[in-house]
Amino acid sequence: MIPPSSKTAPDEPAPDSPAAAEADQAETSLGDHLPAGVAARAATLLSDHLGSPVRVTGYEPLRVDGHAHVARLVVAGAPFPSAVVKVAHRGDDGEFDRTSTDFWSPANRLWNEWSGLEFLSSVPVKGGTPTFYGGDAELGFILIEDLGPDRSLADILVRESAEPARTGMAGYVDALARVHLASFGRDEEYARLRARFGTPAPGDSIGQDVRTKLVPALADLDAGPCAGLGTHPGLAAAVDDAALAAVDWIEETLAAPSWQAYSPNDCCPDNNHVGEDGTVRLFDLEFGSFRHALLDLAYVRTVMPTCWCVRRLPDGLPDVLVDRYRRRLAEAGRDVSGSDFDTALDACQAYWALQVLSWLLPRAATAEGADRRRFDAWAFDLPSHRELCVLRLDNLADAARRQPSLAALGDLAGTLRAATRRAWPGVGLLPIYPAFS
Repeated sequence: MIPPSSKTAPDEPAPDSPAAAEADQAETSLGDHLPAGVAARAATLLSDHLGSPVRVTGYEPLRVDGHAHVARLVVAGAPFPSAVVKVAHRGDDGEFDRTSTDFWSPANRLWNEWSGLEFLSSVPVKGGTPTFYGGDAELGFILIEDLGPDRSLADILVRESAEPARTGMAGYVDALARVHLASFGRDEEYARLRARFGTPAPGDSIGQDVRTKLVPALADLDAGPCAGLGTHPGLAAAVDDAALAAVDWIEETLAAPSWQAYSPNDCCPDNNHVGEDGTVRLFDLEFGSFRHALLDLAYVRTVMPTCWCVRRLPDGLPDVLVDRYRRRLAEAGRDVSGSDFDTALDACQAYWALQVLSWLLPRAATAEGADRRRFDAWAFDLPSHRELCVLRLDNLADAARRQPSLAALGDLAGTLRAATRRAWPGVGLLPIYPAFS
């Protein structure tokens, strides 16, 4: 599972580089940024995919300093002018280690994304993600559809106005519904594709996170004064047997076989493309897998829990978006009329709140926990760890009010919120996104 701290800000795009005129020039020029052979191999993959010769004639670096190197390849001989290549990062020796099985390794991320995009490009109902054109395991890259000029939901929420933001959020849940509807009941198909690259590295469960991260962090606060929270005896005891039983209930609820679907597993506002008509396509599937579908939908309630650009949505909008998603599933013939849907969504909301708290509370309790950094490229103030913890405590309390099975976690949220209110008197809920201000 992706810790909320793993993405504090998006990678800034590299300056454009001039496109070369011919394939050999493109290969030489690309060699300054991409491993040798990538352009030629990409041309072969596109030729095989389309059944006719394709040449790579130039390139434009898009991102070079993030989790992977991403470039737009200019092509000739295809029914489209360009494609996107995503190359896994190399080690210090300049080589791609395809044997690494670590959860965070470039190889594990590449295999996850390769398998997810190939899977979603093979299902009968497509369109939620870019088309997969192919990949090369030795060179460590994938080749996908170019969705066009960069405009994401993050751009809209941070830089635009309320109307496009509402349209973009509607398109966002529509995209989630498309991906989920395309993948319900197809977990074995995906598993076969992923198995070609070995067993995916497992992430921690929410039960593990609470027991191995949150409880020890609270015990540390019990032990003595802390720069960020002071001394609050008894905090660790607030995670009592009833609270742990509620955590176990969350895990049991999210294991329901009928709700397992393909999930990007990092549905952040910058991991998508928004078209002029509001249609959203999801990308960045480096941690994608099958899991409970409503963990993705819960991003509109426990707003964007693994993301850098966190604010609140206007009151009432999350419920509108949940209803829209529910209608999309019902229109496709899926039964969402019972209480199981609401119960599972409450569990997902609590899941994300607990995960953020497990990862960030130890940092929030330090002196640096109050820091708010300015992300100049976006003219955006990143929330402090303390602000994020307060927001997630509010999300956890809200889920508990909705769902009796989470009552003990509501008590936990109340205890922790009282402690943070005393220790951080100036920290309240984050404002709503700038687009709605």
